[in-house]
Amino acid sequence: MRIKVTANGLLFDLLREKFPEASQTTLRKMLRHDRVTLDGTALRRADAPVRTGQVIDIASGRETTVRPPCDILYRDDHVLAVHKPPGILSMGRGRPGEDTLYRRLQAFVHTTSAGRDRVFIVHRLDQEASGIMLFALSPSVQDKLQSSWPSTEKHYWALVEGSPPKEEGTIESWLRENSAYKVYAAPEGPDAKLAVTHYRVCKTGPARSLLDVRIETGRKNQIRVQLSDLGCPIVGDRRYGARTDPIHRLGLHACLLAFTHPVSGERVRLQLPVPGAFRVG
Repeated sequence: MRIKVTANGLLFDLLREKFPEASQTTLRKMLRHDRVTLDGTALRRADAPVRTGQVIDIASGRETTVRPPCDILYRDDHVLAVHKPPGILSMGRGRPGEDTLYRRLQAFVHTTSAGRDRVFIVHRLDQEASGIMLFALSPSVQDKLQSSWPSTEKHYWALVEGSPPKEEGTIESWLRENSAYKVYAAPEGPDAKLAVTHYRVCKTGPARSLLDVRIETGRKNQIRVQLSDLGCPIVGDRRYGARTDPIHRLGLHACLLAFTHPVSGERVRLQLPVPGAFRVG
């Protein structure tokens, strides 16, 4: 990799600018291993001055190619929020060697922090869904985020077949899971869990509608089951009654997450736009 210096400064500041995801330890290893050179001479001092017009070469190596497995939306010393792509498990099902977002992030954070940091699951998204996922960087922060989860605001974009009977409404039902791990609505009982979902129709077309969905509870497959029971299953969700798959994926996207920061106490609000494929026409 070749870098042309555009402003006078220090070598280490230049490296941090060019490799924002790399830890300070990783950058210093690049210098110690003679991978940073100027006119064929290795630069080993982090405080070496660099001047406008100089050309610095950086030899390829594992440290410079560390990339996050997905887009990072927020990160500090306590919390990590990412944009989960569709098609990957949030966390494992107990099978050895499973490819999950959790495993990918664990490896990324471990590498970029020189082994100091780990990630801890706060919640999950369905494998077929996309959107904002929140992770903790310590067990204590994980406990605080999960304890305050009921007060966390959670919105989704849902692309559904047809349209609901009302422009907006609330769905309350009791959910159970059968031996085939399929969730379904059932009468209230000892094994049933109450699920509460609010929806608002944002756009309607001839065959599909786009809904803004807010959940009060976080039951497994809650939105998928309740919208299906409402007569408008999410597109691509054949497990819960969808007949069409126009975007070749589940039409569910976690678009907004607002939570109280477990350390600073500030309210953090993260938001993503409607995916371009979520068209009602």
